[in-house]
Amino acid sequence: MYPDLTIKIVEKPTTLREFIGSLGEDYLYAYDRRVVGVLVNGRRLWPSARLDPGDRVVVFPIMPGG
Repeated sequence: MYPDLTIKIVEKPTTLREFIGSLGEDYLYAYDRRVVGVLVNGRRLWPSARLDPGDRVVVFPIMPGG
């Protein structure tokens, strides 16, 4: 199952991958499989990017079509 559109605000310093993992195993699995997109303050970042408190993270499902 794909995670739904999720918008969260970072509360403590962390990396992007750790933050996605804190949302649950389903989110981390989907992120690792690249079936969800992630934007931090409107930009795509590396999994190792440092997030600061107050950053806005949007996780959205990628819908393939064709």
